[in-house]
Amino acid sequence: MTTRRLFLRIITLGVAVVLAISGYSLQADDAVDNLKAGIAREIITPKLGGLFMGYGSDKGSTAVHDDLTVTAITLEYGKTRVVLMSATVCLIGNDLCAKLRTLCGEAAGVPVSHVIIAATHTHSGPITIDQDVFGTDAEYLDEIFIPKCVAAAKASASEMRPATVGVATTKSLVGINRRQILPDNRVILGQNPWGAYDSEMTVISFRGEDGKSFANIVHCTAHCTAAGNNTEVTRDWAGVMIDRLEKESGAVTMFFNGMQGDVSPRMANGASVGNMDHAMEVGGLAGIDAVRAYKDIRVWRDEELSVAIGEVKLPHAPLIPLDEAREELAKLEAAPQARFKESMMNVFRLNIDLHEKGETGESHFVYSQTLIKIGPIVLIPVPFEASSEISLRMRAYSKFGHTLAMGCTNGSNWYLPSQDQICRGGYEVDRFKWSGARQLADNADMHLVNENIRLMDKF
Repeated sequence: MTTRRLFLRIITLGVAVVLAISGYSLQADDAVDNLKAGIAREIITPKLGGLFMGYGSDKGSTAVHDDLTVTAITLEYGKTRVVLMSATVCLIGNDLCAKLRTLCGEAAGVPVSHVIIAATHTHSGPITIDQDVFGTDAEYLDEIFIPKCVAAAKASASEMRPATVGVATTKSLVGINRRQILPDNRVILGQNPWGAYDSEMTVISFRGEDGKSFANIVHCTAHCTAAGNNTEVTRDWAGVMIDRLEKESGAVTMFFNGMQGDVSPRMANGASVGNMDHAMEVGGLAGIDAVRAYKDIRVWRDEELSVAIGEVKLPHAPLIPLDEAREELAKLEAAPQARFKESMMNVFRLNIDLHEKGETGESHFVYSQTLIKIGPIVLIPVPFEASSEISLRMRAYSKFGHTLAMGCTNGSNWYLPSQDQICRGGYEVDRFKWSGARQLADNADMHLVNENIRLMDKF
């Protein structure tokens, strides 16, 4: 029991005695609130033979290197309850995520707005998004993924106990900017040692009244692509890190990836993808970092839990001029199959359709947002593969000690680069421009930062 909690209980007991002498009994609503937490995990490994989400490969899985999991932690303080979930899959489509948040919220007894579901972004897991070229694995979703997510949420809510919170950070080189710039100024997927990268790893730990940790959250940033285009099911490097911290701390550990849109794992081969050996190497180094941060926790507190809910509005780009859209569509229709061809054609078709109807379309892309605050820690779900610099700016502008932006969380809307990257092009920029039916404005990153800072001001 912490000194703070002991002090509060003594004060509460003293007030109760005084009130009892006065003929007044202390009701449950008058009691001092304490943070409670419960954590649970389910295995979500797919059957062998299914396709992987990563790389658009048509090769089915042949083995299981390590089981995929979904981990849920339910937190409660007074009348506020939230569920945070981390699934070791690549991405979770918007419609599927909305369904999961509803079902998991019902199972844990919380409103849908208080459910946060993240994908760790392993490329060696099943297809869980309907935009994939091979389509969603409906059987996997119905028989394994959805019911196991619901079970984890329900179990975490049933396991809640009083908890204190500790947090510490460390510098980690688990990732590196992957927008490698060639001498001819082209950008390829590789390693860019002078590019922006969020090197801060944060470990949040929850202790019970026995003084032992029973739940951990790790936040750091890098694509889970170290295992490369293999056929073994794996959590990638993050799985090694999770297992190592669990062994050292004795606590169930979950991982939230940061803004990893332009960050690859830092591997010896100098590339953005590797093989299983690389995954083990990177994961081992990440595990050392996570344990170091965990052991640096010095203070454990009974922190307050609060929620800020609102909307994030990102402006759409102006419509492509009608003549230009028609000309580009005709070129694409006559061209051989190329990367993003169908996506690009859909963008031009939408622009043409809006012009012909005399409409401008929606001015903004809008999504519902929920921020979670645990004492000095703020968790910011981001339903994009966003650039690392965006998270650095959020943290710099925030008034809180630990501002953790979580990519691939509460849905998936492909890439969102920082504005300065757009002039150079490259994979992330192509995805940003052509993955959605309507392009976002080039300065959408600024709006993403400012909208979330505005919501943080509600705390």
